Amino acid sequence: AMMLLVIRLNMSLAFQIFNTVWPASLKSRFNFGPSDHARFMSFIGISYAFSQGFLAKRLVQAWGKDGKVYLIMTCCAILGAGRYIAYFTNSLVVIYMTFLFIINALGTMNTVITADTGTIAPSDEIGALFGMLQAAESAAGIVGPFLGGVISKFGRDAPLIAVVGVYSGLFAFVSWGYDSYVVSSNCDDSKHEGSITSSRKEVKKTI
Repeated sequence: AMMLLVIRLNMSLAFQIFNTVWPASLKSRFNFGPSDHARFMSFIGISYAFSQGFLAKRLVQAWGKDGKVYLIMTCCAILGAGRYIAYFTNSLVVIYMTFLFIINALGTMNTVITADTGTIAPSDEIGALFGMLQAAESAAGIVGPFLGGVISKFGRDAPLIAVVGVYSGLFAFVSWGYDSYVVSSNCDDSKHEGSITSSRKEVKKTI
């Protein structure tokens, strides 16, 4: 659970930090106005819907359980490198294409994390675990913009460097422990209850 909490918290922080410089970057490079932002956000919404409704499930099935860690690591790499490319390119077409990859990587990663959240805890604890993850995202929404503003004092591109650093850290973090602490920790309620029953029988025999 702590592994998922750290991942979700850092993903949310990265988004909030990047968002402190992203609108200004679009304004300075492409003179983005309200209509441009509306089109861009519509594109993001459609891309995310496509990812959640179609692509993410198929990617998870294609990579399988054994490839789940590598799938998440690939998503982390796309989320970090994609933001770097989008921030420095002077082509609006490249931005749209890059964000197509970013949003699909985000949708896939969220799908994997949500699915794994439901497998690592007994059914009577899933609600509390989801609540903890949601609380972490809400906390990041409060702290992230302030943190992005503080980081920006070290340079105009400092928030971007911080975001890339966050996803580089998540890449290493997932490689280090996701298989051991999440993939291998699936909780089958029937097995859980069976082990408890067996333990009780052993206690009675001992007594």
